[in-house]
Amino acid sequence: MKALYAVVIAAIALACASIQPARVQVGDTCYRCHRTIVDLKLAGELIDRLKAPFPFRTAGCLAKYIKAHPDLQVAAVFVTDYRTGHMLPADEAWFVSTTLTQPDGGKTEADYLAFRSPNDAASLKGDKAVLLRWTQVVAGASAN
Repeated sequence: MKALYAVVIAAIALACASIQPARVQVGDTCYRCHRTIVDLKLAGELIDRLKAPFPFRTAGCLAKYIKAHPDLQVAAVFVTDYRTGHMLPADEAWFVSTTLTQPDGGKTEADYLAFRSPNDAASLKGDKAVLLRWTQVVAGASAN
């Protein structure tokens, strides 16, 4: 019986660990704001409970979507490490706020850069950088 429990627990752990981000590409459309994704180092992705991937233009856009849909059933949330360009689970990332200019050179907006390491985040933004975790980014997002 103990062996059966061990197999079941291992299968559950493997199933949870097997969710990987899909490949977000330049030119994909953000699921929330419907703008074109132009900088992959800012992109995020939500994987729903059916394991369908949804690309987002930025971590801030992804956070706004999650906050606006509190009953959303999510299997995984990924953001891109700004330093390396590789995706990582959002709850493992460290975030710093930044101001982004829209690609057409128009309006600027507050958003976030994600980093795997708090040291990378602090080195980019300086000693006075306020480092945030994913729960703080979502809590501070406007739900519109």
